[in-house]
Amino acid sequence: MVGARQFDEQEVIAIALEVFWRKGLHDASMQDLATATGVQRGSLYNAYGDKEAIFLRAFDQYAGLFLEAARNALAKGDAAARLQKLFDMIIVNMTSGSPPRGCLTTRTALDAAVSSAHVRERVQNLLSRLEHLISEAVSSAAGAPATIDANRLARVVVTFTRGLAVMERAGYGRKHLNEAAVTFVDALVGDA
Repeated sequence: MVGARQFDEQEVIAIALEVFWRKGLHDASMQDLATATGVQRGSLYNAYGDKEAIFLRAFDQYAGLFLEAARNALAKGDAAARLQKLFDMIIVNMTSGSPPRGCLTTRTALDAAVSSAHVRERVQNLLSRLEHLISEAVSSAAGAPATIDANRLARVVVTFTRGLAVMERAGYGRKHLNEAAVTFVDALVGDA
């Protein structure tokens, strides 16, 4: 049938996600995507339009999985335990792979300075949704600091996660990142 896709779309997007995660939006080329997916460039253009459209589909898939993992990490325990589980999940996520793949959101945020409004909106939306999850989890947990507004605390926590991502890119390993996260959680809610 003319116009029917001859590839598994979910698989292509999952592979494209790995390419973007390794190389970033701007450094990944359509040829990189074609080589990795086994789908000709022309077919990718016909199916998706352009590289950014493929990226947005891949990023949306990533965002859904990331936010679900964050929701699970924040589900149980007192405020300190919830935050520590979140940091543990994030640190494992960015230090996995060989070489470690880093943080897709932070890499994209840095690329977003020269990207389209659509890319910037996706990054901001993901970070905003993460803030909301953190705010809800902290405000409903035992041991939450009573003197700090949960929304403002959530913004600080998300900001700290971006700092962890930069430190990982600078060569700090999982052990150092975990130590920083433990110290941060203790400073936020240790005496709450």
